[in-house]
Amino acid sequence: LRRAAASASTAPPPAPPDVGPTNPWARPAPWLGAYYQLRQGDPAAMHNRERRRGKAAPKRGRFITQEVERREVARRNVAEPWRDMKGFDRGDILEVEHRPADVGSDGPTERVVGVCIAKHHRALGSSFRLLCKPDDLPVEYQFAAYSPLLVSVDVRSRPRKRPRLSKLYYLRQRASELKFPEPRRPEGKRR
Repeated sequence: LRRAAASASTAPPPAPPDVGPTNPWARPAPWLGAYYQLRQGDPAAMHNRERRRGKAAPKRGRFITQEVERREVARRNVAEPWRDMKGFDRGDILEVEHRPADVGSDGPTERVVGVCIAKHHRALGSSFRLLCKPDDLPVEYQFAAYSPLLVSVDVRSRPRKRPRLSKLYYLRQRASELKFPEPRRPEGKRR
């Protein structure tokens, strides 16, 4: 019996099933698409493959740009702590001193007072939205936190209760009911 079992284990493995034109899996079905076919001669497949190769490079370099931006944000926050948007939150009444874009970086500054209705955290592209009423006309500003045109941001008051929503866009419809204090005049300037 032992010899029969030993000779059975050394027998060659069974042959694979016949893969020929009668087998339905001999060639991938057309609905299987590019996953099961290389499509070497197809110009559309070659074009897509080349296009995907070009998109892979920026994904590898994204870490480098994120690290450079993170360091630049940290450097600017140390130099000017008011630029870090952790000092205020949505719902706060802010006074923002800025230079208008058409004047440039050496021109006179303007001060506006309004409620912060949104904050957008995107490294150097971070910004916040301010709903104001200069001349009793509702206006919404979007200030880039790290823009050289932004001179200062001061918190004038905070709400008694923190808003539950992360974006206070509903205040746009209630802008006529909002009341804001007058902007402070810079020292040394009189009417």
